[in-house]
This record gives sequence, structure tokens and C-alpha cells, in this order.
Amino acid sequence: MLTAAKKLFSFIGIYLKTNLQAAMEYRGSFINQVLFMILNNAMLLFFWWILFDKIDAINGWNFTNVLLLYALASGSFACQALLFGGSFQISNMIANGHLDYYLALPKPTLLHVLISRSSASAWGDLIFSILVFWIAIDGDLSKLIWFPIFFFTGGLVMTSFAILAHSLSFWLGHSSGLASQLYEALLSFSLYPEGIFSASVRIILYGIIPAAFVSYIPVGIISGWQSYGIVIVPIYSLALALFARWVFYKGLKRYESGNLIVVQV
Repeated sequence: MLTAAKKLFSFIGIYLKTNLQAAMEYRGSFINQVLFMILNNAMLLFFWWILFDKIDAINGWNFTNVLLLYALASGSFACQALLFGGSFQISNMIANGHLDYYLALPKPTLLHVLISRSSASAWGDLIFSILVFWIAIDGDLSKLIWFPIFFFTGGLVMTSFAILAHSLSFWLGHSSGLASQLYEALLSFSLYPEGIFSASVRIILYGIIPAAFVSYIPVGIISGWQSYGIVIVPIYSLALALFARWVFYKGLKRYESGNLIVVQV
């Protein structure tokens, strides 16, 4: 069993290395994408800086909380885009018959699909998230442990939600537009303070669109106003991942081969 796990992690490592080498092939373009993403995220945060320069807090959320919110949401997205970038393309693969390539190989189909792609610009999100997190904790080294934990659990939630959204194509046909809208809703809600939403909207954000587990609860844990999430977030992340896996393979039974020979470059 240990040998099998070692081979699996080696397989993942090879893909990650290959994806990074592919991104670095055109270094000028790679650097531009990274810098542009950092600038884009900084401009979004600039709006909140202007707002909190006029007021102290919004329903209990201050500027430090918003910094943590952006750091965690950006870090979670970077985790998904860098490690599991194929999750953004599942709908297209289903519709175009491109899953044939992965089904023909001995490795786990879903895992292979997820790690087959990586986003170069997401390195900008990662750098941005680390810088903003460091500013938010104001040198408190005891809080550093939370970043890699919530970076991964948030990335797992976002990846799992993307799998669920894109797996709708197994039943609805080509629905990449719907999947993209659902995912954008998760990403957008993760970047706004929970305090601005009504109670009914918060129910949705803790259930149907799990933005709370990407950023709201982790911010509360790091800020010290809640502790129950320390157990709930990892359990929820794992449960959602297992559910997404089940839905994908359930839908895979309905998949119709495109009879295509797909060459991976």
C-alpha cells in the first residue's frame, strides 16, 4: 500500500514539475502574467482600503479582516489553479469527448484530469496572498501555521465545488457556461465580508455556495472570534471532496466517448 501511495505521489509530482516547466518556457510572458495578477488583486483590495479609510468597520469586519479574507481566498484559488487546474475544463472535456485519453490510462481518471493542467498566472495569486497575509497578521508568527492549512482546505473546497459544477454536463449536456457562473459566484462571495449579507444569504453561503469554508470561518479562527471551525473546516473540506468524487464517477457512467485520439502536448 505504501508503494502504491509513493507511486501516486510521484506521478503527481511529475505532472506538477512538467506544468511548471511549461509555464516557464516563455519567461517573459510568465512574469507578465504573474505581475498582472498581483496588480489586479491589489486594485480590488484598494477599493476596501479607500472604504475603511472613512469607516472603522462593517458589521464587525475591519480592514485587517478583509486583508485576511483576500489572502485566504487568493491562496485557495492559487492552490486549485496550480495543483488542480484541470478542474476548470471538465465540462469541455465531457462535451468534446476528451475524457477518452484519461480513461485509456491506468491512473485514477479524476485525479489525472485535475493535475493535467496548471495556471501560470496563479503564481501571482499565490505571491499576493502570502504578502497580504503577512501584512494582516502584523508579524504574529503564531498565526503563520494557519496559512498553509486554510490554503489547502480552501483550495480543496473550491476544487470540489468546480468538479460538482462541471459534472452537471454529464446530465445536462454542454453546460460549461453554467459551471463557470456557479464557480464565479463562489469566488466572488469569498471576497466579500460576511457581515454585509443578510441571514438568508448567509445560509446559502454556508451550504449551497460554500464561501464560508473558503474564507469566512478561517478568518474568524485566525482573528480569534470563533474556534469551532478548527474541526469543522477540515472535515467539511474532506467530505465535500469525497462527495464531488462520487458525483463525478456517477456521471462518468453516462459519458459517451467522442471516439477521438487526443494527443497531450
